Amino acid sequence: GFAPNIYNLGPEYGLASIDLTHRFLVSGSYELPFGKGKALLNTGGLVDRVVGGWQVNFIGTVQSGYPLSITQSSNNTNAYSSGQRPNLVAGQTILADNALQRALSPNASDGGYFNAAAFTNAAASTFGTLSRTLDVRGPGQGNWDIGVTKDTTIFESFKAQFRMEAINAFNTPVFRAPNTTFGSSSFGKITAQANFARVVQLSLRLIW
Repeated sequence: GFAPNIYNLGPEYGLASIDLTHRFLVSGSYELPFGKGKALLNTGGLVDRVVGGWQVNFIGTVQSGYPLSITQSSNNTNAYSSGQRPNLVAGQTILADNALQRALSPNASDGGYFNAAAFTNAAASTFGTLSRTLDVRGPGQGNWDIGVTKDTTIFESFKAQFRMEAINAFNTPVFRAPNTTFGSSSFGKITAQANFARVVQLSLRLIW
């Protein structure tokens, strides 16, 4: 960030740009109760080789987005400042209705993440009234990685472990922050995804 007016640091007070007010993280493992020595289908033999030794592992993350900072495309402070912020229009909401859908729309007439009427360019040789960070956040995220493993004893000293892992198991997109440069033709638009589509990998491990 930057402080346009080093003689008035009041507008610089606010949430850090990396603030995560809400973040939920959970992980765990569950061994399925089937097969030899378990509560269900514990007859051993072929049944155990098919249904026994299965385990499910998971890691889940759900969190809010990061606070956003808006700058003005033209720096007209004439004060050797490294940037300029626009003015905030009183009585206007900053976030647009259906913000995420509008931000992702390729149609420019759909607007973007922000209500453009909430901002005006700061006049030359003035400092914009907008604070360093807004009480508005970018898109949140939710991701689940799930793995399934199966341990099988082929002979007494020869074992195999099958593993299947799904990264971003539910194929949930995580979007980057919208364009926050007021005056840009793509202001408020989201043009990139922060994660990748679901990836599934299989592996077999032999132990002797």
